[in-house]
Amino acid sequence: MKYHLLCLTIDTDPDGLNALHPDRGNLEFRGLAAMPEFRAELDARRAQFGGEPVPVTWFIRADGQLRRAFGDALYLVRRYEKLWQEVLVARDELAWHPHLYRSGGSDGTEILTDPVEAAEELERTWTELTASSFFAPKAFRNGEGWHTRQTLAKVEQLGFAVDSTAIPGRTGPAGHPMDWIGAPNQPYYPDPADIRRSVPRRGILELPMSTWRFQASYDRAPKVRYIDPAVHEELFASGLEDWERYVASSRADLLVWIMVFHPGEVLPRPGGDLLFAHSREAVYRNVRELIERIHVRGDSFEFTTVSAAAERWRAHREESL
Repeated sequence: MKYHLLCLTIDTDPDGLNALHPDRGNLEFRGLAAMPEFRAELDARRAQFGGEPVPVTWFIRADGQLRRAFGDALYLVRRYEKLWQEVLVARDELAWHPHLYRSGGSDGTEILTDPVEAAEELERTWTELTASSFFAPKAFRNGEGWHTRQTLAKVEQLGFAVDSTAIPGRTGPAGHPMDWIGAPNQPYYPDPADIRRSVPRRGILELPMSTWRFQASYDRAPKVRYIDPAVHEELFASGLEDWERYVASSRADLLVWIMVFHPGEVLPRPGGDLLFAHSREAVYRNVRELIERIHVRGDSFEFTTVSAAAERWRAHREESL
């Protein structure tokens, strides 16, 4: 029998940033404005998820793009402070999710890919974050799913014990710095020289966004994607077939699953799109289907935050050595 730690995470990105053709210059947050209703519904549906609370890890945008647009890198921290204070009472987790951009590019922004510049921008923004009276993140996720060994080292130097940026098996398009080919699909300590590889011990632990394969209608073949409960239910069910094969082949008795969606993906849209259902109901049904698959296997599960899952994994690993 296996034990599954389930982490539901939300990247508080602008609407449409995770679309098929993302607009990095868009800074509308209608989806985020609707998230208080999501949090309330999640609590009201507790019985559907095993009867226990479902804590959420909120990866909050705070970065130079917001500083340039709104005069404050902590714009979302301050603008939605009431929501963040409420979810902290619900024992959710607040984590940091910067997008490292510079001005330029066809839509007004481009990724700040120089490792030295990127690390400097992280430190600059972190200094601003320390001014917040309640936002003290312990977990980190870099925007657009990329890291270099230098940026991850900077995150570690800033005191973070957990990173959740890796998307195992994925690479970015031409010119994009994302490359997680060969990275494990479960927690691991990243090699300082090659962060896709595992080493026996390190200060920072990588909890990757869990990946699986399924084929959308516009794909030529099954594609590696992170587990996103906002996709259409038939696509999620297809991904679960791949998930079951992975679980059956794994020798581990403790498995961590990091799910992620973006608020704009659940904004109502008649018919949704080819990938996302644009429905909070679809999120709830997909998560329940994952739970049902765990039950059918005879396994057990627990919902937890990213930082709590990391602590559990570290302790379990020490006990196993």
